[in-house]
Amino acid sequence: MVEVVDDEKLLIHFFQDSLSGAALTWYMRLDNTKVKKWKDLIDAFTRQYKFNIDVGPDRLNLQAMKKNNKESIREYAWRWSEAAAQVNPSMLEKEMISLFSNTFKASYFEYLVRSSAKHFTDLVVIAERIEQAIGLGKIADPIEKEQFHWKKEGH
Repeated sequence: MVEVVDDEKLLIHFFQDSLSGAALTWYMRLDNTKVKKWKDLIDAFTRQYKFNIDVGPDRLNLQAMKKNNKESIREYAWRWSEAAAQVNPSMLEKEMISLFSNTFKASYFEYLVRSSAKHFTDLVVIAERIEQAIGLGKIADPIEKEQFHWKKEGH
């Protein structure tokens, strides 16, 4: 492997293997006459994607995220954790659990707060169980619960 580190042309060639989506499209459109050395590629990549570092998600963005109606808990957790991984400085597990819990509606939040989840993955499993219980009618749906209170108060 050490021999490869000194071979800049090989590094440049294999860099594309680490890319996907928009980054790969950017790389394929890159003017290769301007990339003679590994540093040239690094500089071009940094110029292109520095914006992502400068305006990446922060803790406030994470708190403002919401689960879409058609999105499963697991899909939402994946999307949320992808954003959380970009937050700088990195968060402790305890902070992730707290922020993720705070993004849910009150009825979910009540159960999530009562849980003693110590790991983010445990919290996701608990949220999935809450979602399943709502689907089975074992826990009142948050929307139905709100309508029930409204009807009761308004008669």
